Amino acid sequence: MLWCGAARAAPDPGAGSGAGSDDWTFRPGGFVQPEFRTRENAPGAPDDTDGFRLVRARFTGTSTGHLGTLSIGAYVEAELQPSFSLFDAYVSIAQPLADKITLGVDAGQMRVPISRQQLLSDTRLSFVDKAQLGSIAPDRDLGARVTFTAPHVRVMAGSFDGEGRDQGQNINESYLHAARVEVTPIGEQAPYAESAFAGTWLSVGGSVGYDKLTPGAFFENETFLGGDISGAWHGLSGTFEYLQVKHHFDHATGGVTLQPDFRANGFVAQLAYLLPFSLAPACGGRLEVGARVEEIDRNDQTAIGQIGDPNQSERIYSAVVSYYLRQHRAKVQLEASHFQEIEDRTATGQPASYPNDQLLLQLTYRIE
Repeated sequence: MLWCGAARAAPDPGAGSGAGSDDWTFRPGGFVQPEFRTRENAPGAPDDTDGFRLVRARFTGTSTGHLGTLSIGAYVEAELQPSFSLFDAYVSIAQPLADKITLGVDAGQMRVPISRQQLLSDTRLSFVDKAQLGSIAPDRDLGARVTFTAPHVRVMAGSFDGEGRDQGQNINESYLHAARVEVTPIGEQAPYAESAFAGTWLSVGGSVGYDKLTPGAFFENETFLGGDISGAWHGLSGTFEYLQVKHHFDHATGGVTLQPDFRANGFVAQLAYLLPFSLAPACGGRLEVGARVEEIDRNDQTAIGQIGDPNQSERIYSAVVSYYLRQHRAKVQLEASHFQEIEDRTATGQPASYPNDQLLLQLTYRIE
């Protein structure tokens, strides 16, 4: 059940958690996102089931406290369905260096600082889901991350096992190294949230990363490089981001080519406008409209085998209407998407375009 109320500031999973008072506290929370989807059906195409689904049901927990001048905290986030899965579980220690300048260290399982899309929470979006380019960036991983924050600047760098989420050890004994720099000439620090609820700001960011994998009788080296610009002004908010991942294979079988090098890349450009009036003044309800175009190519060398291939390149046009009752904590979003297959032929020359436009209706309710 939705109700009216003032929204409180939430912990930012993308940056170090700091204590808000001298008392040690623990605040449980969570969010639920039920959804209805209808999608065009096409013979032989995957994932075209219509109906209701529970996209996410998460538990969150935030702990904060102080030890002298140190701010100490912890953040936990876990998916409860269809089976338990740990997403975030890390400890944060932050030390003020000067006025509005802080150095923090996070250790545990957390978001890798590559791609603004990936650093966003699934509940703090102007659209129903993140852009597809986030799927080629690393997700959560086990490691350590250092965050330096100052007025108009945020720098994040870390080393991770590179095995992905819910992996308790470094199997190949190599590391994923990642770094991100953000400069915010307007506003002191860019929020890891979309829409124009944080006032006026403008931020430019860049991400780099390197990972070495050992999937078989060869080594796979991944190099990440991305850039983004985002901001908000008088209710208008937007983002443009580009990310590419180069996959290079070092073969360990006498120089025999087992797999060609390839590149994955994608971009997203989106705008949203938060209407200046309240639809339900007593509750502060706000309406937002938005449009987005995005493109994803997960493998620029290997042709697809069939329609709906996971590596099929596509361009997606989306339009969304969002009603916010408690900003991103309670909202309803209706999104329509048109999919255009850029790779419209299979490896054997067969047509690979198919009807798969969809309509999503999603409710988000978050407690913190």
